[in-house]
Amino acid sequence: MAVSGFDLAPDAASANQIGGASRGVGNSGHIVLYAPRKGQAYTLRPSFWWGGDPHATYKFHLQALQGTLSWDRQVTGTSMTYPADAPPLKPGKTYLWRIESQSSLFGPPAPSAMIVVLPKAERAQIKTAESKIQGSDEQAGIARAQVLYNHKLWYDTLMAYNSLLAKHPNDAALLKMRDNLYEQLPVTRKLATAPAAASAK
Repeated sequence: MAVSGFDLAPDAASANQIGGASRGVGNSGHIVLYAPRKGQAYTLRPSFWWGGDPHATYKFHLQALQGTLSWDRQVTGTSMTYPADAPPLKPGKTYLWRIESQSSLFGPPAPSAMIVVLPKAERAQIKTAESKIQGSDEQAGIARAQVLYNHKLWYDTLMAYNSLLAKHPNDAALLKMRDNLYEQLPVTRKLATAPAAASAK
């Protein structure tokens, strides 16, 4: 069941609907950003996912709304973790990210999505909540993912579930938890019933 809060701009048109872009990569060949139109993150090096050809090469672009950061990188596949050699994102700042295909078959780039990095005060709350979690096993990982989910941190929650599923790929309970996250956004809802291998990794 969908809950409010994962998309800070729920009343605006989806980032993947503006300009008539498709919500999926179908015959039209449009790229789809698997993210809220405006979503929050705790990590300074988030992972990003999109729908497209997993064998194709894309250009990832990140742009600060205020400031001078403008960063690009070519990537093959449909996901990317912001790397250690890139300038870290800054607490309290908002960024735009988009994907451009290197092939004309995919048409124009999908509209950008916004990622809002939590300010320092809110980051401290997350850190305090995480410090209360004991152990380092699967149950501790699930507890941490729940903290992130409760704070409506889309990017971090999906990263946490995908990390757990990388170690426990056939865990039905974990798959159900990630499916519940996918249900929170119209653009990712279709992934909830997809096989694990076809979901964002």
